[in-house]
Amino acid sequence: MERLHAVYRRIHEQGFLPIFTENEYDSKALVEACVVAGCSAIEYTLRSRDAHIMIPWARKQYPDLCLIVGSTLDSEPLVRHARSRHPQLLTIEELASIGVDGFVSMVGFRPETLKRYSSTHLMIAPVSTMYEAFSAIESGAHFVKVAGTQLELVKYLRYDATFGFCPIMVTGGMTMDRIPAAVEAGAVLIGSGFELILQGLPTDSSARQAADALAPYLDATRQARDNKWPALAKARDGDINSWSAALPHHHPFDKHQE
Repeated sequence: MERLHAVYRRIHEQGFLPIFTENEYDSKALVEACVVAGCSAIEYTLRSRDAHIMIPWARKQYPDLCLIVGSTLDSEPLVRHARSRHPQLLTIEELASIGVDGFVSMVGFRPETLKRYSSTHLMIAPVSTMYEAFSAIESGAHFVKVAGTQLELVKYLRYDATFGFCPIMVTGGMTMDRIPAAVEAGAVLIGSGFELILQGLPTDSSARQAADALAPYLDATRQARDNKWPALAKARDGDINSWSAALPHHHPFDKHQE
């Protein structure tokens, strides 16, 4: 649990999560770009056709990088069946054996999957209703993922009537000019794919060029979060207990829950 708490903090403090989906850029250069830009965490999705190669490579090449895997499916039979057309697919069990730090899904996790992995891996579950969000958190999800088109749902999940309970990640269409609105609505994590981050850059761009394009997204997210939650900003350099106490939402490391 101590390692998971450290992973949780690193991702939370980073605020912006670069997402690897299928694109024409060099995957290794993009991972390097994330490190150069100061990222301590990335999300590599199984939508990328090279995921089965790149995820083990990134784990070995950058052992200190928090590696979250997206587009995961928690049905082993379904993964085995889908591999005939999508050979890059890996099961959650296989990914855990590689040593990844967490999982994100687009279709949802079964409660038993959340309960099994939430004590060792960061779990981010997609939701489209308030009930789904609270059920996912109750089952063990560390964050719920809301589409960028549903900022009203983000607001509802952060209303006084819901006690500001849910920790929320927003993805989908998160350009730099939309990040402040998502954070103001209540999102603590923002995710964007490189198809947005690198718009206009040639596909043979260097890691340095990609890092320069990524850095403003990290800065914009941090600035928006600092404006929204100044107490959390002040706790950034504090010990982990002080930092956890400043979080504006539920988290599973609260000693009062023990």
